[in-house]
Amino acid sequence: MRSNLTVVILTLNEEKNIELCLSSAKAIAEEIVVIDSFSTDGTVSIAEKAGARIL
Repeated sequence: MRSNLTVVILTLNEEKNIELCLSSAKAIAEEIVVIDSFSTDGTVSIAEKAGARIL
């Protein structure tokens, strides 16, 4: 069940973990915002493909 909830996720090189985190957040949140700290791996790309808003 999704609610009127925004999930904010802070990241730094979380390529190995972000996909599972985002799929869990999607189950409950209307919006997902990823605040990335200049990751040098594929974190941002994965989050974008999942539909998260990137800051």
